[in-house]
Amino acid sequence: MKGNLPYFYIKENFENTRGIRIYTSENIPRNIDALNERFYEMPREFVLEIEKTKDFIFPDLMMNVYHLISERFREVLLLFDIENFTKRVILIDKDSGEMKNYYLLYTQNLLNADFNNFFRTVREENENIRFIVNLDFAESLIRRGVKGIEFVEVEESV
Repeated sequence: MKGNLPYFYIKENFENTRGIRIYTSENIPRNIDALNERFYEMPREFVLEIEKTKDFIFPDLMMNVYHLISERFREVLLLFDIENFTKRVILIDKDSGEMKNYYLLYTQNLLNADFNNFFRTVREENENIRFIVNLDFAESLIRRGVKGIEFVEVEESV
């Protein structure tokens, strides 16, 4: 991902992540390798219960429990011709019954994509997954009014 444009890590707003609890499902592995391995065997759609605070803002990217993206984020991936495989996840608040649609992201193909200069998935030493985007991709997200995420400039060469 070399070039003249700056690159950014996308991360959730830390304060906001403390405002939600997502209940895991035995049908969705938390381990990224197991998830990627079983992805195509899993149903097309899941329902997950959540508990959230009244101040919680549904972000366009959630990475605490599962790698979930909003419809707005998914549209930008498609706009940049980034092949992404997803499963629909409906989050339902246990208390209010409020529902939000997200997409569970298959990351194996994104981890191996050397040709993509807009969006990259990288695995850190601690096995966590992070997303790196170029300036054009970040600006496309911002123009669409993304919420609950931050962009941190990547200092080293990517």
